Amino acid sequence: MIWGYAGIWRREFGVYDVEDPVMARLQFLVDRGFHSGGISLAEMQDPQRRDQIAQFVAEHDLQLITHPRIRAFGWDDDTIRQKTDEFMADLQAYKDLLSIPIVAFGAGPVHRFMEKPSLQEQLDRLTEVLTPLAAGCYELGCPLGIENHVDYYCSDLVELCGRVPRLGILLDTGNTYVIGEKPIPAAREAAPFVIGTHFKDHTVYPDEKNLTLVVKGAVLGRGHVGLAEIHRILLENAPDPSRLVMLWELVPPGEMDGLEAIEESWKFIRSLPGFDMDIKKRKMP
Repeated sequence: MIWGYAGIWRREFGVYDVEDPVMARLQFLVDRGFHSGGISLAEMQDPQRRDQIAQFVAEHDLQLITHPRIRAFGWDDDTIRQKTDEFMADLQAYKDLLSIPIVAFGAGPVHRFMEKPSLQEQLDRLTEVLTPLAAGCYELGCPLGIENHVDYYCSDLVELCGRVPRLGILLDTGNTYVIGEKPIPAAREAAPFVIGTHFKDHTVYPDEKNLTLVVKGAVLGRGHVGLAEIHRILLENAPDPSRLVMLWELVPPGEMDGLEAIEESWKFIRSLPGFDMDIKKRKMP
């Protein structure tokens, strides 16, 4: 497993109000024991900037993921084909410089409960858009994973993976609660397709008066998501557990300092079975 950090970026992390926020975030990954994070390929367009980032990635043995800026909904077919071709060209050019293990995709401003387009219409459209993208990413050794980004049930994405060859899932463990799923059964269903995660924990409670489920942030391992069990499920059922990109999404509870939340979360991560055998680890700060 490759452990990384996707957010949330708190003020106390020192990555805002600095001359170069992108490099500050990369330095944060190294300083806090992470091996992966995210980056836009737009950062690689300028040759001098490209060399700076590539050198840092190589020196610190990072593996960065990226997101194609492609809108499955709202763009016409010609625009999508053009943007897909442009992204694939950039991915081929920069994948080795950034050691990109996977590519992550979000469906956009849609969700399964919309009347128009309907869920089936959405899945049909995503099938059209993602089939060439998933094939291209796989051929370059950077498989594509679609995130359950408070839009679809994991079962919807499993159906989509059945339609789109080589498509995987980036499992957000906490977003399951927000869309109305039970996290552990959802993870069990998604696991055969999971190539990475947003590893996130929440505490939850029902608000009967407002007919809502209130979802709060939590230190990893201290919430109600069941991260230890999900970790076990992924180890046993993911297609290649050794290559899973496990990106934290840490939402500190209440007024808890973000750096303290990271330290406490690492205690939980280090307690997980097999952590000492993970292929990518860093010395803890």
